[in-house]
Amino acid sequence: MSNVIYTPPDQVRSVAVLGTGSVGASWIALFLAHGLEVIAFDPSTQAAERVKAFVADAWPALRELGRTELASPPLERLSFATTPAEAARQADVIQENCPEHLDVKLALLAEVDAAADPGKIILSSTGGIPPTAMQQACTHPERLVVLHPFNPTHLIPLVEVVGGEKTSQAVLDWAMDFARLLHKQPILLHAEASGHMTNRLQFALVREAVACLVEGIASAKDIDAAVRYGLGPRWALMGSLLTLHLAGGPGGMQGILDHTAKAIQDWWTPKTTPVLTPEVIAKLVEAAQEVSRGEPVQDWVNWRDRGLVDVLKLQEKLGA
Repeated sequence: MSNVIYTPPDQVRSVAVLGTGSVGASWIALFLAHGLEVIAFDPSTQAAERVKAFVADAWPALRELGRTELASPPLERLSFATTPAEAARQADVIQENCPEHLDVKLALLAEVDAAADPGKIILSSTGGIPPTAMQQACTHPERLVVLHPFNPTHLIPLVEVVGGEKTSQAVLDWAMDFARLLHKQPILLHAEASGHMTNRLQFALVREAVACLVEGIASAKDIDAAVRYGLGPRWALMGSLLTLHLAGGPGGMQGILDHTAKAIQDWWTPKTTPVLTPEVIAKLVEAAQEVSRGEPVQDWVNWRDRGLVDVLKLQEKLGA
């Protein structure tokens, strides 16, 4: 539908947030910080109370990052609709965060697509379902695009923009621009894949961490320390490809490959592909207790978010 006119990203005033679990609540905090009105929907009777508590906890970090100057969250801008269709009709943009089950998403998207004006873009937070699979529920599939965030959504800059077979170029461009207005760092994926791309990258490392644990190469604590103190500091500044390029010294990428290509090929070939058997799951649960020292998850979440603020401020300072 090339004649459809979408509200320009900088003129969006309200967002329908469908699903207010950890991802949805995090989006809500970010939207409120950027002065947007939020019309939320969630079937849980405790949703409103849970979201308000989440936003209050997230607000200090958002202020520290300069995303808002307000001392407290403007909860008067947050309301809850009784149905997804009602939320979709009221808002300028629709943002979906329902469970990662295709049948659930199809049912929700069919309802929303039928209720919302064709000029309203639908953004999905799905972490792995290809958008083409979801577009089958839509009469207006060209306006559906994946805007996949990373936990915690209100802090981590990266979002993956993924179009389906019927997503229009105008909608892809719109999603990239809207993400930038939210102080996000959007990347555009050129092909659909299960899990998109960044999950593919991170779970390659997770797979190797689990393999090292299963093989008894090191303790859980030291496996995490290798990432935190060896890989993490560089990765906060640059990605794997630039890291490899710089490892070659003056010769760059060509230099490192001339000298160590055979070794690199051996190092990145998986020695073990762990299977999540009951025994391995038990080992991972035990490992989690070791690396967290048995302290509550929420305490670690609070510690992580405080630390992320400092890391993100450093990234913004250094730029590219």
